[in-house]
Amino acid sequence: MTTPAHQSTPTLSIFHNRDYGASKYEFDTTRKAVDIAQSLLDSPIPGVEIIDPINYYEEAEKVISTIHSPEYVKAVRTGKPRELAQSSSFTWDKDIFTMARAHTAGMIAAAVNVLMTDERHGSLSSGMHHASFDRGAGYCTFNGLAAAIQGSINVGAQRFLCLDFDAHAGGGTWNIMQRLFPEKAVQIDVTVSAFDTWTPSGESRLDIVEPDNYIPAITASLEYAASLAPFDLIIYNAGVDIRNSGVSEADLQTREHLVSEFIGKSPAIFGLAGGYTWGRYNINDVVGWHRLTIAEWTQAR
Repeated sequence: MTTPAHQSTPTLSIFHNRDYGASKYEFDTTRKAVDIAQSLLDSPIPGVEIIDPINYYEEAEKVISTIHSPEYVKAVRTGKPRELAQSSSFTWDKDIFTMARAHTAGMIAAAVNVLMTDERHGSLSSGMHHASFDRGAGYCTFNGLAAAIQGSINVGAQRFLCLDFDAHAGGGTWNIMQRLFPEKAVQIDVTVSAFDTWTPSGESRLDIVEPDNYIPAITASLEYAASLAPFDLIIYNAGVDIRNSGVSEADLQTREHLVSEFIGKSPAIFGLAGGYTWGRYNINDVVGWHRLTIAEWTQAR
């Protein structure tokens, strides 16, 4: 499936298919990609193209088996043992694997394609950065960020930056990175929550900040990241759940602009990460927040 959202040459290719919403478990993480994709059909953003990542399913299964333990992958496939199969916090069904494979395939497809083209790429993937080598956590099943790194290593890339600006820290990504490619990947994490925090080493950095100090912390982290460049690939975990944690929509918009300016013409991809209907918000709010990232990336070339 290829669905152009505008007749001009695309500036941003986004991976998605209906398997992103395959699981029976109803939650923002398992459903919002479908709503965002529909919004791009109903209200197109010029320059956006939606592409099916199904051709990357086989590669995704290989990468998943590299970045996660055999016991955990088997549990997600079979539902046994049940505690491990449900460690992501989702009630298990057979299509949890179908869903998580699709989200992972989208991240790998985005990474491999951006290394071969001059376009920006993204995936409507979420439920990634809390998943560690041997289990899920925090509504995350397979770690698509680590998968994008491993998939890129498989085609020759060597140095990576993972920008994790979700409201929560990415301890699962750090766990896998330190196990599999500690010398190749730098993680820069700005969070407004202590959930899933990790202890930095080497060039990596973690900042836990208050919402009022969010933009200065983002600015400082991007300046630090610039001092470490170049990278073969930048992977952006574009969580919008900072809105659920008290950061304003204006600051979210500013963050997306700052990140896009920082990336410039460097090879880069994004995944959706967190964004929830908690509190007074609804799915239209969540879709709108994620569209800020998409719109900013289409304006950057």
